Amino acid sequence: MKLRWIIAGGLTAMGVAVAIVLLRQGDDVQKALEETRRALCQQGFKTDIAQFDFSTSDEFRARANALTSLGTWVREPILMSSAGSNVAIVLWKQDKLPGKPYQQSLASLEETLSNHQKTLDAACAAALAGPIRFDLNARAGNFMQLPHLANLRILAKTLDARVILDIHDKNMDTAWTNLLASTRLVTAWDPEPVDFSHLTRFDCAESAYAATWQALQADAWADERLAALQREWESVDFFRGLPEIASFTRASMAATCQFDRQQYGAPWPNPPPAQFLRSPWNAWSDLISRWRRYRYLGKGSYEDEKDFLLYYRDRELALQHAVQCPTWLQMRQLPGVTNTVPFASKYASLFFYSPALMMMNEKQMALSMDEEGKGLLGRAAESEARRRLVVTAIALERFRHRQGAYPKSLEKLAPDFLKAIPVDFMDGQPLRYRTTGDGHFVLYSVGLDCVDDGGLMPSHEERSPVYPGFPGFVVPQKADIVWPRPASDAEAGAQQATERKAREKKQALAEAREAKRAKEEETARQARVKELLSAKPARDAKEPTFNGKPLTKILGNDKASSHLTLHEMLTLKRIITTNDPDIATFELPISYDVVTNQRKFPLSLRLLVDAPANETCFLGQMQGCERATNGNCLLIWNTTYDPPGQHALQAQLFCGWQTLEVQGPVTPFFSSNICQFELFYDTFDSSGATLYARLPESNGIYTIELTSPSGSHLKTFTGTTSNGVITIDWNLIDDQGRRFTNDSFNSAFNVTLPDSGRSQTQKGP
Repeated sequence: MKLRWIIAGGLTAMGVAVAIVLLRQGDDVQKALEETRRALCQQGFKTDIAQFDFSTSDEFRARANALTSLGTWVREPILMSSAGSNVAIVLWKQDKLPGKPYQQSLASLEETLSNHQKTLDAACAAALAGPIRFDLNARAGNFMQLPHLANLRILAKTLDARVILDIHDKNMDTAWTNLLASTRLVTAWDPEPVDFSHLTRFDCAESAYAATWQALQADAWADERLAALQREWESVDFFRGLPEIASFTRASMAATCQFDRQQYGAPWPNPPPAQFLRSPWNAWSDLISRWRRYRYLGKGSYEDEKDFLLYYRDRELALQHAVQCPTWLQMRQLPGVTNTVPFASKYASLFFYSPALMMMNEKQMALSMDEEGKGLLGRAAESEARRRLVVTAIALERFRHRQGAYPKSLEKLAPDFLKAIPVDFMDGQPLRYRTTGDGHFVLYSVGLDCVDDGGLMPSHEERSPVYPGFPGFVVPQKADIVWPRPASDAEAGAQQATERKAREKKQALAEAREAKRAKEEETARQARVKELLSAKPARDAKEPTFNGKPLTKILGNDKASSHLTLHEMLTLKRIITTNDPDIATFELPISYDVVTNQRKFPLSLRLLVDAPANETCFLGQMQGCERATNGNCLLIWNTTYDPPGQHALQAQLFCGWQTLEVQGPVTPFFSSNICQFELFYDTFDSSGATLYARLPESNGIYTIELTSPSGSHLKTFTGTTSNGVITIDWNLIDDQGRRFTNDSFNSAFNVTLPDSGRSQTQKGP
């Protein structure tokens, strides 16, 4: 005992000595920080979060509310769908929009947009009413909320999709309103000095660029409107606010460091001596952890704050220099443009003691994903190139209206339609332009690589990631930024046929992989079932207790069941009902009211299907527990969502918070269903439905009948499969050519297996 007291006293003294040394060091770093802050302020750099104010007037707040109240948008349409190296499909001439994750028909798009008409009309009016700014709490710094960014992305995509639909329906006035509103999300918005805000504006600019291309192919607007649209695009400057991002981030990081020290403090590094007496090794580990935290907050945090101030000073100067460059070719040669130097702390190994460092790491990772490897300035350069392309394209249309044909060269546009000959921001050369034999033109910028690829458009096909597991890092495509010529009907049809074949091939490969996986899984399942059914019944172990009582005393439904063993209570007894033959029902002599009394007994009773020993996650896909007329529990299982054939079933009593898992004896069960449905693949929404079924054999012949909830016929599908998988995509158009608008329907699968001669009709999903 005496030795322990000596050790504890020595460690305490050592801790005091270390603390004194660190306090002296802390004074030095604080002085260095204050000197750095003072010098930066004298040079005109903002270092205090209080120097920023993002508040707005009631007028701006009302406008912002109208722009951010749309909500979610499920599909992201691809508005510039290529049909060749510099050819794009005019989407308003088609019946479907290409998109992510899959195509959407214009009919379903119209139905979706009609549900939000008032909200979208109000958003259009707000965008056209004046400048756009958002009321934000700048004093929150790095913790400032930016909920408007996601909503603006949604609104931009929705307005652009609305343009396509309006032109398709020949509503040219409303198409103009939506296009101008979409454009003003780019030109009228003064984004706050935050990376993600400017990136959002770049996204909106790319979307509005594509929507403008689609709209101009309609050739429906007079020179007055085209001139107004041209002026909108001429007014925007994508580089002006970029240096202020570094300024605000500098002040925000300094505020975060100060917040860390105020919030978490620098506690005295010594654990109480009594802790050394109880557990010297744990106390020593605790002492080391406390000392490291004390050292960082007392010294390292001040050094990091000083380094943040200097790092973002250099970043602001670099951005100020970069935005003065007349071309990307000159800009990209500057340090920190194409490869931003990340902030490096000499206390990086102690990042878990500093929310500021953790936030910095997360932000740098998020930006690297969002910028697609191009950097903030690269994204701005692309937006500037698109701005010049769209301004020139509008001027070309105005020239054609006046002269009857496009000019042979861009020099003809100045000075009547443009102040000067349009120059590519990327390399300082005139924008590449040529007329085509079909009366159209191709106009393009060489893109960030400054290499002329002849007007090659980027492909929307999936690209391989540079690093597996990180889909945001993809191999960059060799392409230009193109204002393409419109595809002819033949070119559009050929491209759609090519894409359809590619989708079918991709789907076939996916189905083949799924069939192989399913076969391997079924082989393993059958082996488990055989092992479970051949195993000798386990002897009754000691009965577990629940809330201090034996389970059998709690679960019994009546006096008779109270004399049963737990093994007998959990024995499945099949009950034959007149319900759907694919529904299996089992009764257990356990009180339903006791099991479902969640306040007193938070238990659950469920069905394990083919579960290996000591595994409890093999649950029947569609199952539930209901009350029998006599008060017992009924386990009800829809067998069509699990594989057909022989099964080994067990009842399981489960309580997570008491780690109680009790399995009953194994009961054999044979499922005679032919089709196995999948909850993951079966989908239904306003754009269409997907019906999916897996068969126990490769070859199958099927007829699927769809009916309304009232029983009236909707649609019949017939076909064959050779890989054991049935996949049907329904566009919600019935056999009478009418669109189905109800929120549910019924399906019946009639399947014949030629190899075995089996045939069956099942109720589908």
